[in-house]
Amino acid sequence: MEILYKELTPDHFNKKENFGQNFLNWFKDSYNLTFLGILLLAIVIRIYYFILTANQPLWWDEADYLAYAKNIANLGGDWIVTAQHNSLYPFIVAGLFLLGLGEPAVKFFIQIIPSILSVWLVYAICNEIYDDKRIGLIASFLMTTLWVVLFNSMRFHVDIPGMFFGLLALYVFWRGYENKKKIFGKINSNLAIPLAVFFAVLAYSIRRAYFLFAVFILVYVLLTTKDWKKLIKDKYNWIGIVFGVFLFFLVEKFIFFSGITEVGSTYYHPENPISLGALKVFSSFFSFGSLFKNIYFYLFLIGIIFIFINLLIYLGHIKKEKNKKVRGDLFAVILVIFTLANFIFILRTFGEERWYLPLALGAFIAVSQGILLIGDSIKKYSKIIGIIFIILLIALGGYYQVKNAEGIIKNKIPSFEGIKEAGLFLKQISNPDDIIVSVPIPQPIYYSGRKVMNPAGILNKTSNQDVSFEEFLLKLSENTKIKYIIVTFSEPGHPNWMQQQSSNFWSIPFMDTAIDFTNNKQDIKQEKTYGNITFKLIALKQDAFVYEIIRKQDF
Repeated sequence: MEILYKELTPDHFNKKENFGQNFLNWFKDSYNLTFLGILLLAIVIRIYYFILTANQPLWWDEADYLAYAKNIANLGGDWIVTAQHNSLYPFIVAGLFLLGLGEPAVKFFIQIIPSILSVWLVYAICNEIYDDKRIGLIASFLMTTLWVVLFNSMRFHVDIPGMFFGLLALYVFWRGYENKKKIFGKINSNLAIPLAVFFAVLAYSIRRAYFLFAVFILVYVLLTTKDWKKLIKDKYNWIGIVFGVFLFFLVEKFIFFSGITEVGSTYYHPENPISLGALKVFSSFFSFGSLFKNIYFYLFLIGIIFIFINLLIYLGHIKKEKNKKVRGDLFAVILVIFTLANFIFILRTFGEERWYLPLALGAFIAVSQGILLIGDSIKKYSKIIGIIFIILLIALGGYYQVKNAEGIIKNKIPSFEGIKEAGLFLKQISNPDDIIVSVPIPQPIYYSGRKVMNPAGILNKTSNQDVSFEEFLLKLSENTKIKYIIVTFSEPGHPNWMQQQSSNFWSIPFMDTAIDFTNNKQDIKQEKTYGNITFKLIALKQDAFVYEIIRKQDF
């Protein structure tokens, strides 16, 4: 009775009432209601494209993750992920597979949900950084519609879940460390650094390049800390450092099988000149051709220039400055500059747009300020026109973002369908011990669950181009477990005897098979014999030819 009495104290009921009142107050805020509309839009867009892409064929890098996940879960295949893609991601997928979830459900949990929650995080972070909630609204709308985010949310790529945990680290840091507020309404602000470190390491464990999120926080602290003694004496900072080192050790020891220096060396190219090609990422993010289609790009330029001018005014006084906008602008610039620096001075190449997602929040803030700078200038003369103009700018840019995403997403849905169908076909007709020959390996392994080797692997060579047809035939005579061969025209790297192609011509030389698209002619041989080895065409799945390897003793 005493325990029950303690649980039902007036303070207990007051807490419930306060929570309910805070919940109602949140919905009374017009900015929050507007954000709720943006969040619903984000959900609708993502669910729509998820339905379209739920069963789309996997690309090579996607299958690299998922075939390894099936191997971890003991669900078929012996694929080991490549060093560049080795991360926590396949282990998470494997766990979901073991729970009985199929590929579409896994995609929903590991890609779609983090993508949706990232929209909320952008809004929440911007509200912690700035007093003007309009910045958070515009930035969250950009996260809702940005084509890079939408496209990669529909693919098994590590960028979206990695970005989600990186944004969580930034949110925890700003809410707890900077603003001294309880984190998630429950956790004491003193734990901001240890918790931010935890999420930053999670981001790193999913995509190693996302160490940048930890760099952002560290650089900001170094540039804004006025009292170093207080920083050093804070035990929670030391807890965060020790905790971070411990987590980093665990990740490097039990998740990554290649050291960070080994993997980093494949990306770091000091022999190449410093490349400014990374600067074109903003046009890749926001520019689609004509003036109206480039509206976000021009707004970004206006916004980033405005931010730099604002920071120059306070140059030399950043540590003393308590103005939230100045400190927020500094953080936005840090996101942009240090991400770009990674590509300009280390990678020295442009890469893919999704690799730049760590700077997306900074770019969104710049676009937001560009929109508000123009809109607020107009509002001085007419408030209604100013508001309408702001809404039009946001809507117009968002429309072209979604339209660009839709074109890419829909166009890529059928890509690699042939290799998927070939793998599923061989899963049905082959025996568990059969070996399949294919130049692309992870996709056939993932779909067939069989052992798959490329010609170079069979002959213990480093390149498929080094394998002659005579060597290959000899190996087939020696290893009778090799029962099938897939020739696909969607993947490069085949030896010349296996596959040759141009824009209007396909050829499979060892089968004397050719397709001439210009003259609409085809000569597809059903089978061909070399000594005691016969290759028989048993399936044609779009651009993938599936042959059975028959030996005389098989008859």
